[in-house]
Amino acid sequence: MSHAIPQDISTFVWECVQQFQHTILDMKEVYNMKIFDAECEGSGFCTKIETAGVNHKDAGSGRVMLKFNLSDGEYSIPCISHNANPKYLDGGMDDDELAEMLMTLTESQKQGKRIEAKGSYINFGKKRVFICNEVRIDSGFKESQMTKKQFSNFKKLCHKNSITPLDLAMRDDTLWAELYAKDYLKKAVLLFLLSPEKKQDMIHIGIVSSHGEGKDHLVERVIQPVTPCRMAGSGKMATIPGLFGAMSGDDLNTIEVGLMPKMNHERVAVSEFQTWGDETFGELMNMMANGKIEMQKGALDIQRETTLNLLFLGNPPHYYDEEKHDKKEMLAAFGQYTYQIISRLTLIFTQLSLNGAEAKDAIRMAIINSMDGVFETGAMKGDLDMWRKFFKEYFRYVSHIKPRIRPIMPRINSIYDEMENRPQFKDAFCIRSTTDNRKYQEFANLVRGFARLYGDEKISLKHLLEAQNIFEVSLQTLTEEFPLSAMMEGVDEEVITIYQTLLSKCPVAESLKDLRNAVKITNDQLDVLIRSEAITKFENGAYFINEGWGGDL
Repeated sequence: MSHAIPQDISTFVWECVQQFQHTILDMKEVYNMKIFDAECEGSGFCTKIETAGVNHKDAGSGRVMLKFNLSDGEYSIPCISHNANPKYLDGGMDDDELAEMLMTLTESQKQGKRIEAKGSYINFGKKRVFICNEVRIDSGFKESQMTKKQFSNFKKLCHKNSITPLDLAMRDDTLWAELYAKDYLKKAVLLFLLSPEKKQDMIHIGIVSSHGEGKDHLVERVIQPVTPCRMAGSGKMATIPGLFGAMSGDDLNTIEVGLMPKMNHERVAVSEFQTWGDETFGELMNMMANGKIEMQKGALDIQRETTLNLLFLGNPPHYYDEEKHDKKEMLAAFGQYTYQIISRLTLIFTQLSLNGAEAKDAIRMAIINSMDGVFETGAMKGDLDMWRKFFKEYFRYVSHIKPRIRPIMPRINSIYDEMENRPQFKDAFCIRSTTDNRKYQEFANLVRGFARLYGDEKISLKHLLEAQNIFEVSLQTLTEEFPLSAMMEGVDEEVITIYQTLLSKCPVAESLKDLRNAVKITNDQLDVLIRSEAITKFENGAYFINEGWGGDL
């Protein structure tokens, strides 16, 4: 790392983290409280509901007991709620409260919505039972603990120190200490960490590379410490009911919630996806495009929301030879649905080596540090935990930002049309049609995604250039040859800043001397701005700064 993180930013982040509370996303606490009487809470899905009358002289007349299961996929907790007299069983509710609870539980079961539950364990006969006294629907699209004031102050500190939130998130001393990766891969992963609220927000990524490239390590040491992300099973472990859910043939009131609905508004990573069968990929088609799945049994038609980001990690076919086969052959592991999957992946990286030979020393150092426990003790562990907790809340906060895309639609159209017209693009994405509108939507979503990573409510040129660059890098790995756009070559954030300064201080310069009195600019940077039509140079030596090229679009 070329320079240390400014102390005022580190101090501010530490102070924020001290105010963040641990959030409960599972039923683990409820499970671990079996031997205690204290109130506890958890979050899961209602998988089964039974309504039974209580026929006991101490219960009172017409009393009812709800028996239901709450599951997070790992822990399944049998629960009861009732309106019986305390003489029969403590923790009773009045009739209206119990009726409302039944409605909430039914909504969770039928629509696959997560619920948050509170209660405590008591002895009931010879059994230890969890009496649930409060449930509420959890939207799943988590609110951030970061306040508006904290977010605003963080942005101001970044601006003061000439650093962006994205720059901080990509550093090896914040989130990437345990894994070496190139910048494009870091940015792809950070986009994946955004929480999708609607289907248009979903970002699906495919990474196909040789064995031993650290793909699973990427999930375990970068993604999961920051945000919820479950690993899907491989091979025969990746069953349709396990992934998507199923209704019991014996009891239609029992609906098992699959992994995908459980992670609604979150993320799922698929390790060794090449071991999946065509049937499994077939079930993914609607989910990846529309953010929902449907189950039918008899007269019942159940729809579950699955608005989530997918990360496919896999290896090329065993027969693949880089010198003999087309790059797209690396994706043959998707089977008969290869082209459909490609259409639904926002970014695809197909490289036998993700980092190249030049990264060997950095990768080896990360491995040795991990083996020696460098990241598990002392200051390094403290720093890692701090930045992970902070960015967990930051990513949730910016996921709620809704930058408007329509004002920059002409710019998006111009760049996308140029890419779409290349033969390499058509070869990769338009085999079976003249265009792919899904790819257009994915590109526009990338632009919006970068605006969110930067924490910006208004889209600017830098977000568009970031999206263009990573989209083209992705395509470059998928095709034999894919030259980057010459028009945008050399345009970076420093060039954009120079343009914005000139526009405000010197919109018209009578000479090169006047131009350089207004801002520090090299000949190469000036050439880039002239070539990209940000600046017009006249024959008399004057320069005109063209309004509308950069910054605000």
